[in-house]
Amino acid sequence: MRLLASTLAFHPLSPDRALERALALGFQGVEVLCDPPWHPRGWPPRLVHRLKGAELSLHAPIADVNLISPHPQARAFAEAELARTLELAARLGARGVTFHLGYRSTGAPYDPPWGEAKAAIQRLSSLARTLGVTLALENDPKTPYSFLWDLQLYGRLLFELSLPGTLDLGHAWTAHGEATLSLLPQLRPLIHSVHLHDNHGQEDEHLPLGEGTVQLEAAIPLLHPERWVVEATSPQALAHDLHRLLG
Repeated sequence: MRLLASTLAFHPLSPDRALERALALGFQGVEVLCDPPWHPRGWPPRLVHRLKGAELSLHAPIADVNLISPHPQARAFAEAELARTLELAARLGARGVTFHLGYRSTGAPYDPPWGEAKAAIQRLSSLARTLGVTLALENDPKTPYSFLWDLQLYGRLLFELSLPGTLDLGHAWTAHGEATLSLLPQLRPLIHSVHLHDNHGQEDEHLPLGEGTVQLEAAIPLLHPERWVVEATSPQALAHDLHRLLG
């Protein structure tokens, strides 16, 4: 089991300091959350140099990055941000980049521009292959503003785009509860990474493992990703989750 810690637990600490702390806890590397202040355009060369050779993946920016916005300029901005994240990953030697499709904007209801979003993903996927970086799409928690919470839709989209996925088990639990377990086997061949955190099935709480209702022990044998990423919200929760996973 290759275990990485999300830098969410240390944010906004610099990625190199977060890596040091994660390694000290016993993790093998980190998945860097690239939201400000660690926007993909804001990394000085010395930071990139310090992190080269480490066990890394990147989580692309989430805030205001929306490939399914009804506004063409917003979609273009999102695609450019994701491209910059892929380029940063290549400079770092990171193994992969996880990204979200985007969220429903507030205001008047609209149908998501699926065609435009898929075309953008195909361009980004081509760039990722050129750079030697794995681009992986993450499922969303179930909220009034999310489109990609249903695991069956998620699986169809991954298959259609020939794209690997980052399965967020906590997000899936908010959408399907215990039925998640019956959906995991068909997703298994498509999943590159898995995000781990807990909740009670209603909200994306990011609780320490074992403090919610996610059936972790039943889910883990159903998946075989390249890496597992613990998305705890504090160093103390990270240490707790690592102990629970390694027992």
